[in-house]
Amino acid sequence: MSRWPNAFFFAASIYILIGANWGLYMSITHDFATAPAHAHLNLLGWVSLALMGSFYALLGKNTPPWLVKTNFFLSNLGVIAMITGLGLLFTGKATVPQLAPLIAVGELSVIGGFISFAWAVFVSLGVRLSQRRSVAA
Repeated sequence: MSRWPNAFFFAASIYILIGANWGLYMSITHDFATAPAHAHLNLLGWVSLALMGSFYALLGKNTPPWLVKTNFFLSNLGVIAMITGLGLLFTGKATVPQLAPLIAVGELSVIGGFISFAWAVFVSLGVRLSQRRSVAA
């Protein structure tokens, strides 16, 4: 089995540990200014990467390794850049013009990660369909 599902799960587990502690901190301090960044971290970091790891473990075993790596690195770059930018924005530590490049890199990387994941799903589906055709013939 490929190590990539484990890499996705490892990253997802780091993001949920950060996200859960961030949520606890907001609850204790009653300061929810960064709630949108916290929500993005949990959704993009924890949920998305865990689902991607599940796909690669269960259905995406025939995905070309370069595509899985691309998905992993773009998705993680996107999470880190976007959440850092949003966190700084919502705490008032930096302005939108200062953070625009960082957030743009994050957004484009997240989209690139989703595109590469969709591509992996399509490749896996194509491989499965061609295998079924060859067995039926």
